[in-house]
Amino acid sequence: MLTDPDVIRVLIARLIAARCPVFAFMEGDDERYTTMLLEIEPTFGALIADELHPRAGHDRLRTGASLRLACRLDGVEVRFRSRVRAIDRDGAIAAYMLDMPAELDHRENRRLHRTRARGVTARLQTPEKDAVLARVVDISISGLSLAVPAPHALAEDECWDCNVSLPNGAVDAEVSIVRILRATTRAHAAVAREDNIGARFGALSAHAARRIGHFMADTQRAFLRARLPSSRSMA
Repeated sequence: MLTDPDVIRVLIARLIAARCPVFAFMEGDDERYTTMLLEIEPTFGALIADELHPRAGHDRLRTGASLRLACRLDGVEVRFRSRVRAIDRDGAIAAYMLDMPAELDHRENRRLHRTRARGVTARLQTPEKDAVLARVVDISISGLSLAVPAPHALAEDECWDCNVSLPNGAVDAEVSIVRILRATTRAHAAVAREDNIGARFGALSAHAARRIGHFMADTQRAFLRARLPSSRSMA
């Protein structure tokens, strides 16, 4: 069960971006309804959801009602509870403002937590070897994927000190190299060859974990703003 607000926001943002259909269950009602999460409303710390289907669900829904919500993202089940904060009944299709969940149940970690990292770099170092500079491809609270110019001194099952330069500040942590995918030879020698490196974080400090979580949430929020219309006003 996840309780970190930043990680929860990242997962909710992934659901919205993927346009996943969501099953909704009301207390005291055995019917299963469907909806879709439309966006995160950062001003109110809330979710905007589409009208329940079948329409009978919308007719029964009231402000303050509790909902159980469930969906699948990339084949992984995600479940959480929320409360209806407001209902917009003015448009042809209704919309709801829901509380952001305080906790979220999911069945897999790594695949759902990865966030693409544009313009982020990392420096890996050990006392015995020269520093290795890398481009961060994606990052999560469990690890990161790196693009490293070849040749380099990295090897699987080694541990390196790693400094990741995020826009909201640097993160220092030990990483273990778990995977090296060698780049194929390119047709044009002028194009640098990069190996893909999978690395797992060691014990992250609470400060470092929060910083990564904030970066992931900010990145997903920017992605949503670029793709989704602004929220409708709520009565």
